[in-house]
Amino acid sequence: MKRILLPVLLVVHMLATAAVLQAGDTWPAISLKDQHEKPVAIAADTKLIFFAAEMDGSRLMTNALASLPAASLKDRNAVYIADISGMPGLVSSVFALPKMQKEAYTVALIRDAKEAASLPRKPGAVTVLRLEAGKISAVDFAQDVKQIHRHLK
Repeated sequence: MKRILLPVLLVVHMLATAAVLQAGDTWPAISLKDQHEKPVAIAADTKLIFFAAEMDGSRLMTNALASLPAASLKDRNAVYIADISGMPGLVSSVFALPKMQKEAYTVALIRDAKEAASLPRKPGAVTVLRLEAGKISAVDFAQDVKQIHRHLK
């Protein structure tokens, strides 16, 4: 019996940890630092998480935030997370990070692909997660600047 139970539990655990987050799920504990190497916590009062899983989404988010006041994310209890785990170290340290460090807003960075594995994504879009008391209440995908601005209203 023990020989069967352990492999079954391991498979169940692997499937559970590989599942993509959806409405009703609790936001996972992810260790994040911003573009200045300062820790970023997803606070209990966070209402929105914008997640750019790839370069197109990151560009879209940058363009959307460029036309808004610097405090727009903070004022709306929102966090912007960018996945840079697939970026070569030299490229991130020489090009991407210096550019991000010039921005007036905080960009929480995912450097380990495992931490981004459960986050929903869609090519060319920014994932928008609505949170209520640490639980995901809705998942949306913004594909243009206007959609991002609507979420930030």
